[in-house]
Amino acid sequence: MSQPLLLSKSVYKQLQVDCEWLTLKVQFIWRYGVTGNMKATTKQVLTGATWLVVLLAMIGGTMLWQQQVHKSKPVTTITVTSTERIPMVLLLDDHLTHNQIQQLTAHIQNSSATQTLVTAKITATGTVTFKGQLLNSDNRPYIQVQLPKNLDSNRQTHLLKQLLTAARQQFKFRRFNLVSYGRGGLTATNYVEHTTTSLSPQHLVLMATPFNGTSRQSNNRRQTTPVAAESQTATLAKLIAHRHTIDSKMQVLIVAGKAIKADQPLPLQSALAGQSIFKPVVRVYQQKVLRSWRTQSGLLNNHQIGNTIQTFIN
Repeated sequence: MSQPLLLSKSVYKQLQVDCEWLTLKVQFIWRYGVTGNMKATTKQVLTGATWLVVLLAMIGGTMLWQQQVHKSKPVTTITVTSTERIPMVLLLDDHLTHNQIQQLTAHIQNSSATQTLVTAKITATGTVTFKGQLLNSDNRPYIQVQLPKNLDSNRQTHLLKQLLTAARQQFKFRRFNLVSYGRGGLTATNYVEHTTTSLSPQHLVLMATPFNGTSRQSNNRRQTTPVAAESQTATLAKLIAHRHTIDSKMQVLIVAGKAIKADQPLPLQSALAGQSIFKPVVRVYQQKVLRSWRTQSGLLNNHQIGNTIQTFIN
């Protein structure tokens, strides 16, 4: 299929001028004819119609140019050569709406849309259920885990460990990657501090995690530096105190959002406060700030999310 013709800005501006001139010319010919005071003859009508066709073609070209200029960049396709099944476990904030979860998972899946997404759920009493089945060709599937709400961090960590153990048996995998969002990142961090090496993820991605809460008194909303000890919340201080138990071979990526022209509900410094937990411990640590017009919802809708995660993991 042939590619559409792209026009430069200078050509586009000239076309605007030409279109205005042609509009006036067609109107003149149609109303007055060549002499200016007689009705248009058949020849003159045909001439006007010809100019009108040219005018419409030019307008179509300018609209096509505008469409191409504003078209977002496609997500880069990641090629996976390993045949070993290594799923991506998604641990998302339980306060996200169904639509927000769909938007985020769609962005993450975009570069490997052929891989299946299944759901693993556990109740407060430890009952595990699975929804969906994996194909033999699913070597990088997605497992969205669902934990009970309103439980303390230790209980959630225990249930997550139980759920991942059952998922390994159900879907036949040994290694996995863990991707979290929002408060799911706090559960994920607590999990990697209290699990065994064999149940630790290869890669850990923490997006928009409120490591140091959301208070502006404790955090600078634009700073990327570590949170000072006197400004650390009890949650952050506790996670830092237990960081020595984290598997040093694990690779960690922290992703934060930065609003360009909007209020920022999650301060940037809090979202990056995990650097004090992981950076001194793991061999590979990265952090990335994705800019958007709106932060929380903007990060969910940011087309860079899929590329950022897939490039880091693969």
